[in-house]
Amino acid sequence: MADLDFILQGLSATEDHFASTHHVFSLPNVTTGIVASAFMNAAGASIIAEMVAPLSDRIKVFVGVRNDVTTLQAIQTLVSDGICPILVDTATQAFIFHPKVYLTRNAEQARLIIGSANATTGGLIRNIEASLYAELNMHDPNEVNVTDKILNSFEELLSRFPENVFQISPETDLDTFVTQGILIDQNNTQYRTRMRATGFARTDIRRRMQLRTRTLPGITRTVRQNTERVQIQGSPTGIVTVRNDRLLWKSRGLTRRDLNIPTAAGTNPTGSMLFKKGDETQDIDPRSYFRGIVFASENWVHDTAPATAHMERCLCRFNIIIKGVDYGVHELRLSHNSRTDTRAYEQHNSMTQIHWGTTVKPLIAHEDLLGCILTLYAPEEGSNVYTLIFDDDE
Repeated sequence: MADLDFILQGLSATEDHFASTHHVFSLPNVTTGIVASAFMNAAGASIIAEMVAPLSDRIKVFVGVRNDVTTLQAIQTLVSDGICPILVDTATQAFIFHPKVYLTRNAEQARLIIGSANATTGGLIRNIEASLYAELNMHDPNEVNVTDKILNSFEELLSRFPENVFQISPETDLDTFVTQGILIDQNNTQYRTRMRATGFARTDIRRRMQLRTRTLPGITRTVRQNTERVQIQGSPTGIVTVRNDRLLWKSRGLTRRDLNIPTAAGTNPTGSMLFKKGDETQDIDPRSYFRGIVFASENWVHDTAPATAHMERCLCRFNIIIKGVDYGVHELRLSHNSRTDTRAYEQHNSMTQIHWGTTVKPLIAHEDLLGCILTLYAPEEGSNVYTLIFDDDE
């Protein structure tokens, strides 16, 4: 008789799909099995690859594409570990490949997860996901039939739709799939999918759920670097980090001053935020990085008054995204203190600040953003709009 268990991810830092999939693929003497995931990113692929690579001659990996989520780097990660996945391209976004199934089988037993968890770090670790875990007896005809039906159904998908369901090889030109929009390139992906606000006021100030999940290493870096593997807490598993060349700067946890939240009745917030050094992974000099590199091509103008002639100012356009909601493009003022003989300069403090203005300040001056991270992205090619994202750290 089947041994069943229910997984609701997010209630425990150890009882998650990361642990459960490891248990599935630790079955001894595996003869066959599958992974079927609607979405996959590089970090999720590296988790799957570590488990499946030793079984790659017996496990088929089905991955959905043309969904604005599955990445070039995910497929490259699988291939580099000797896994040639089967891509499922419906050739439309009106409907997509959406299963999440993890199965192994030997002569005695099968282990199965079927539910909501994609092969991404969100699906396997971070998100609130629900699945049924089953251990099936391969001496019970009914339970054998269940595993047969799962395996045969995916085989039928492969045989009936060869144009849309196809296995790639190490020689497959994956860059063509990016050009065609079938895969996305994580190097050029700025941020998560977002919703667009229907008004300019921000009334959503709900605090983030405090789930109990594994701690993941930071995988976003502002300095261009090669892909590397970093370890997941409490596990020998490494995940692939991917460059994001358009990420210009990442803050530390935002403070009341950064967000212009009054500290007491009668206080007068400055209306601005200094672009400080920010996240400790960034090797930047905040005195010159923003004026001399990030915003160097903007139309900076010195003040004409003698007392403030050392101040330079410019206007820039920023797309403001707060906790996944797009609040549109706003023109904001930047100012830079060009003096190099001040105590602030000698102490390597920031000399450049952004002024939130009358439209953005009401959006951000809320306590639900305290401790959140602000990230700055460069404009897309052909655009002059920067992107500022206020959200929890990845």
